[in-house]
Amino acid sequence: MKRIWYHLVKIYIRTGLHFYFKEIKVIGKENIPKKGALLFVSNHKNALIDPLLIATTTTRNIHFLTRASAFKIRLVKWILSTVNMLPIYRLRDGKETLAKNNEIFNKCYNILNKKRSLLIFPEGTHDIRRWVRPLSKGFTRITFGALEQNDNLNLTIVPIGLNYTKADEYAESVSIYYGKPIDVNQYYNSDNINTSTQELKAVVHEKMKELTTHIEDIENYEEVIKKLGNANFLDPKSSNELLRDGHKDEHKVPTNARSKKPVFFWRLLKLVVGLNSVIPLIIYKLIEPNIQEAEFVSTTKLAIGITAFPLFYGLQSLLAHYFFGPTNALLYLVLSVFLLFFLTKTKISTYVD
Repeated sequence: MKRIWYHLVKIYIRTGLHFYFKEIKVIGKENIPKKGALLFVSNHKNALIDPLLIATTTTRNIHFLTRASAFKIRLVKWILSTVNMLPIYRLRDGKETLAKNNEIFNKCYNILNKKRSLLIFPEGTHDIRRWVRPLSKGFTRITFGALEQNDNLNLTIVPIGLNYTKADEYAESVSIYYGKPIDVNQYYNSDNINTSTQELKAVVHEKMKELTTHIEDIENYEEVIKKLGNANFLDPKSSNELLRDGHKDEHKVPTNARSKKPVFFWRLLKLVVGLNSVIPLIIYKLIEPNIQEAEFVSTTKLAIGITAFPLFYGLQSLLAHYFFGPTNALLYLVLSVFLLFFLTKTKISTYVD
């Protein structure tokens, strides 16, 4: 029953994501082993959007490590547990909570020893900027801990790169790059865990940097972003080459720093959809001042999109049914959904002079 629920939720979330993103590009799915113990490791740019994109673009039944603060409300805790989410405690949650991680790590070992899959974000926190931060050793503890329990276990890591055109805006695009599998067993040496840990962290970090735009000069981040101009951030290979070439030959780097905004037709269509979705949009406007980090903007928008929007359209359809009959109610519902989907998929932006 839990498996059926998981897949129903997965289908619903996937649908919601396609109504939120203009394009979702998936590259390298052939690199994901269909069977066996598997750890996905990914960069973390966009709060809950990141794990949802990964979960809905692979056929593997994934377990997730999620920050413990999301589990504070009992109902939310139950819902998260039904879709394979596990709490991970950090120092900011209180020193006394860190001991609970031992139980969580044991669950992770058990998941891998049952030849299932697990997703972790080894950077530790999210950051909307285009770089891969230094990795914590938590993922190596999980992989080596599983191998320590089971000498016969063959364990694979698949690195992931998430790339957004604009991570905190609606109707933008995202690419998910699944990298080539890394054989963890080759790096495991029970007699020298420290060296094994450093070697595995280094190779995973390098692979992740290849799968997403990585700006090494983080202190001058805004300046570098301006120099990149109209780079194709959905293609990390081209954007990283542009970064490397720019250091060698400055004139190769585009210096177009003009801002862009959607074309008039799209803004007009957005107004029409907005008038038809006024209550969900008001709900977001009431919540928006409480969003303290840019990484949570898209998560909040998606949450409202998959809850308030269908509920509001459903209620309006019932009113249309009452006053104008079933045919007109159905026509209204279909047209509302179509216009929203059309709005998502037709966003075009031009430079502002």
